[in-house]
Amino acid sequence: MKTQAEYIVIVNGRPFFSVTNPCNLQMVVNEARSRFGKDIPFEILKQTTESYEPSASADDSK
Repeated sequence: MKTQAEYIVIVNGRPFFSVTNPCNLQMVVNEARSRFGKDIPFEILKQTTESYEPSASADDSK
C-alpha cells in the first residue's frame, strides 16, 4: 500500500496550512510568524493515509 504524509501547521490551536512536502514546512512557519508575530504558539502535525486496495481486505466470502 502506498502511504502519503501530510504536514499540518496549527497556529493558536487552529489549522493554518498543510503541505505534503516537508521541505516546504519552514516557509509556511516563517509566513505564520510574519502574520501573527514571532512568539505565536504553533505546532506541526503529521497525518498519514494509506490508499485503499480491495484485494488487501479480508475475504469474507467463506
